Amino acid sequence: MSEIVLRAENLKKVFVSGKKEFTAVDDVSFELKRGECLGIVGESGSGKSTIAQMITHLEAATEGRIFLKEQDITHARGKALRDIYQDIQMVFQMPMESFDPRRTLGDGIGESFRNMGISRAETRKRVENLLERCGLDVEYADRYPHQVSGGQCQRAAIARALAVSPDILICDEATSALDVTVQKQILELLTELKQKDNLSFILICHDLALVQAFCDKVLVLYHGKTVEYGTPDDIINHPKMDYTKKLIDSVL
Repeated sequence: MSEIVLRAENLKKVFVSGKKEFTAVDDVSFELKRGECLGIVGESGSGKSTIAQMITHLEAATEGRIFLKEQDITHARGKALRDIYQDIQMVFQMPMESFDPRRTLGDGIGESFRNMGISRAETRKRVENLLERCGLDVEYADRYPHQVSGGQCQRAAIARALAVSPDILICDEATSALDVTVQKQILELLTELKQKDNLSFILICHDLALVQAFCDKVLVLYHGKTVEYGTPDDIINHPKMDYTKKLIDSVL
């Protein structure tokens, strides 16, 4: 039986602005097994990215608990939080914005190796290996973000995320800014990583067709609440909620 690498219990996030409160995520629970992909789907403002931010501690959970390999990481700080980033990495929607425009892609990918005190020569070797794994020639290490396409930059962003050998990769709309052909190539790369490295994924997106192609389980959110949770085929073929039916009708 596959190990559960991530578990969320009754997550809630309330944002407070002055006297106003807004509940972005309300009582959401799920689990992610090793080598599995969970798709989190919903329209803009449904709470998808807020869940990713709570898992990665970019936002603190208002209520609920998060477990990483059975360790409660809900309130992790200091070294415990740094250890989390060894296990969980994130790939964002706009890869150009996640790289320093004044530094080469190789510099960005190699940063974690340098932080570990690894030599310049060994860092370069590891960076080149990662680029090749992600379908880029080694010479891309010397290019700047503005010198590559969106798809190439996203491959470099995935290479950077893989540098610390994480257990979980969170892809927050990681293909939505790319054209359909490039989307397909990035998805093929992620599928290969899932199979070869037994990586676990959380794929945050609004594209149900993409989710059906890649994910083992799907969580459908509406106004911060879970409206469906199950396999893609179950949800697409037997949706329980009108909202899910509308989502399906919009893409299929």
